Amino acid sequence: MTALDPADQQKVSAPLDASDPVSDSLFSRFGRWWNRKGDDAARPAAPDAAQQTLSTRAVKRQREQLRQCFEARLTDGAANAAALAWQDEYQAAAEPLRQAMLGVLADVAAGRDAPGGAAGSGSAGSAASGLSQALSNARIRFFKRFAAQHGKRGDSACGLHFLIQLRSDMLRWQKRIPGLRALDEDLEALFSNWFDVGLLELQPITWDSPASLLEKLIRYEAVHEISSWNDLRNRLDSDRRCYAFFHPRIPREPLIFVEVAFVPEMAANVQTLLDEAAPLEDLRRVKWAIFYSISNTQTGLRGVSFGNFLLKRVIEELQREFPKLKQFATLSPIPGFADWLRKQDGESVARILGDKRLSRWHERHGDVPADGAAWFGALPADAQDPVIRDTALTLVAHYLVREGGKGVPADPVARFHLGNGACVERVNWGADLSRKGRAQSCGVMVNYLYVPEALDDNLARLGDGNPRVSRAVAKLL
Repeated sequence: MTALDPADQQKVSAPLDASDPVSDSLFSRFGRWWNRKGDDAARPAAPDAAQQTLSTRAVKRQREQLRQCFEARLTDGAANAAALAWQDEYQAAAEPLRQAMLGVLADVAAGRDAPGGAAGSGSAGSAASGLSQALSNARIRFFKRFAAQHGKRGDSACGLHFLIQLRSDMLRWQKRIPGLRALDEDLEALFSNWFDVGLLELQPITWDSPASLLEKLIRYEAVHEISSWNDLRNRLDSDRRCYAFFHPRIPREPLIFVEVAFVPEMAANVQTLLDEAAPLEDLRRVKWAIFYSISNTQTGLRGVSFGNFLLKRVIEELQREFPKLKQFATLSPIPGFADWLRKQDGESVARILGDKRLSRWHERHGDVPADGAAWFGALPADAQDPVIRDTALTLVAHYLVREGGKGVPADPVARFHLGNGACVERVNWGADLSRKGRAQSCGVMVNYLYVPEALDDNLARLGDGNPRVSRAVAKLL
């Protein structure tokens, strides 16, 4: 249910089939939105060609422009104007030119283009430390010039949103452009303050929200793709809720959102949960709130943690709206399971399953698979065989609870929810029979249980390397 940090997705389940016909224009718009999701991976690298897109004159002009921004006082009007001109040029540039501009920015930020700068300085000890601090202060001052800009200017984004987009590019090209890491570290530190959870606003998203916001919901949904307007309307119906964190400076741009369904019992199948033909739940008798999708929307905010605060705030909101509601759980994907299992050798899998389970497999299916990749192929998601089911659930339970470092589960979604103090409550066979669900976890999904009064204790147990699990899950280990 969670699309976490973009580094982990990392963003995580599968598209549903479209139901009712939708207009051609809408399908074309969907295509444009969905295509953007893959833009980061599809864009070419070509760093050498990128450098050739800036003429010597342009490089010299930009260095002078940026040096003015770095060296002047924050209140210097000419330097602020130069920074905004650089922003306009960057936003209007094609991708290779943006890489070249970031290369120039990294050089200026590191003092490499100035006499006696960082690259040419042979000073040691305190002198080097002082230079490093001065450069960091200059970088922070540079970023603050953009953050001070309120509102849009023509086709340019507001300054804060521009910095988010800029950092997204910096993260993508960090390994190709020397010097970007220091810029990124300073900007991430600033974002941690500027996007502190105390400054964010939790707002519901409903079917009556502006169309532009609903379009962004479709575009940013990363766990279970929204297949049509009917699908979206179903997710925003009276027995559903959707909440998002917004920054007051970017009021129409959700930073992270969670989708919630009210159901009579803990959900075990995502296709059933999202069935558009299912009758509405009677909210007077609702017993469970299921968080089935969490999506981060801004790659540039990687490393800025507010997802855990989102769930806790939403639980508080739901309890205010429904005082009798006491049960909160997720229906979550397991995005790292397939990759993990394929890397295991035969002996490792045998140790996890134990002699009894291996014997049952041999009696039912003959020779055991040779390695983890063969095991994955032998566990079809729609199999009705109880031995296949038990084998898959045992491997999943081990992966979720035992794999990873002490207090740091290997699976990114498990890391998120257990790090919030949740409990591994149940693993569900045949829970996501979409192509993506089959590919990433043999169709298995997991329920993480949120008991508000137990979150702190569960988190302490996780830190001790002993995450909280239910009896049903413990029997699989």
